[in-house]
Amino acid sequence: MNFALLAPLGLAALTALALPILIHLVRRIELTTTEFAALRWISERVRPRRRIRFERPWLLLVRIALLALLALLLARPILIEATRPAKPWIVVAPGVDRSAAQAAVTGVNADWHWLSAGFPALDSTPSPGDVPLASLLRELDAEQGGTALTVVVPEELAGLDGERPHLAHAIDWRVVPGRMAASETAAPTAPVQFAVRYAPEAQVSLTYLRAAVAAWNAREPDRYVLDAQPLNVPIPDDTRWLAWLAPQTPPEVSARIDRGGVALLTNHTATAGEVIWSDARGDALARIVPSGQGRVLALPGALTPTAVPILLDPDFPERLLAALQGPAVAPTRSPAESLQPRHVTAVTTAMHSLDGARSLDAWLALLIAVLFLVERIVATQPRAETSA
Repeated sequence: MNFALLAPLGLAALTALALPILIHLVRRIELTTTEFAALRWISERVRPRRRIRFERPWLLLVRIALLALLALLLARPILIEATRPAKPWIVVAPGVDRSAAQAAVTGVNADWHWLSAGFPALDSTPSPGDVPLASLLRELDAEQGGTALTVVVPEELAGLDGERPHLAHAIDWRVVPGRMAASETAAPTAPVQFAVRYAPEAQVSLTYLRAAVAAWNAREPDRYVLDAQPLNVPIPDDTRWLAWLAPQTPPEVSARIDRGGVALLTNHTATAGEVIWSDARGDALARIVPSGQGRVLALPGALTPTAVPILLDPDFPERLLAALQGPAVAPTRSPAESLQPRHVTAVTTAMHSLDGARSLDAWLALLIAVLFLVERIVATQPRAETSA
């Protein structure tokens, strides 16, 4: 059994122990002076010695004990049962050769497991489940946090969520040669369909959109497909981005955007939203406006160099692509050296290690109640007066 305090600052209340001592010193029983004739022969220079004397010492002791227990209750005492340390775990991530992992960690009597769903033993086949690596690390930390953990990972990791894992317990992070394969369930990258529907007077805008798409494909060949048609041509279901170059936006297009679509709309009257393009005077040329589950790249006028001067800038294709793509997607792959999990503060770690601890609050409260009753009984008893 180990004794610990969850709130040690509560012991500062022990300073209140001086209060009953001062009260008992101040409220001493007043003495009645009785004149004796023989006292006249005693010289005035001989004075009786004085000593500190507490009246009703038992009451004082009870009150001091009561205040001490109250201070201890504020400190939140607990009893922690001493447990036998569990056998260390060594967890190997997929992509690491078994012999390489065993060579990286030697001289340790530990249980070996795969870093996959269910954490199967190393001599078995890893679970085929597609659980991200970051989620597995957090699950391992929650389930085996009280065990010494060593994680062996390859040089390149997959299955990330864009954030370095923050774990409640420290782990031994070992990096060995290797590379995690991409998720087997991940769909192959499909071409991005960019549909453009235009009114006759907006046909001049197609020149700039075609040039932008050509610039995109120069960097990523055949990644983007431009489908430019008049307004009366239906929009394919697999369209990812839409440019509607017309004075009015029909309800079916607005409904498509609200369901999660991304569209560039000209002649839009939006006055709210994030300004992403502006001219030299600071006037807004384009805004990002949320619409239902989707978003709109809203232009107040037509898509022409007169209304949107940045059409003639060399970086217009990149700026248009960034606007249509939206916020950057968190990477799912990273070098293992830069992804070593961070260990949270010692306070949080200590809270995780309190499993099985027993609080003493109830027992202290009962003892305080008993002492308070004793104090009241002693305090209300008539006290014997002394005279001198």
